Amino acid sequence: MNKATRDMLPNPQNSIETIAALLGVSVGTLYNHIPDLKELRTSRVPAPLEGSTR
Repeated sequence: MNKATRDMLPNPQNSIETIAALLGVSVGTLYNHIPDLKELRTSRVPAPLEGSTR
């Protein structure tokens, strides 16, 4: 997997299905080759700020 693919994974706008299609593989293949796929999907999602007044 290349860097561009890894950069797409955390973006919630990019579905796993879309990424798999762009790579020409199945969703199952992505999960088989990227064991930490779920963690990568959530790794760059910003957490809400504690104590936010907004």
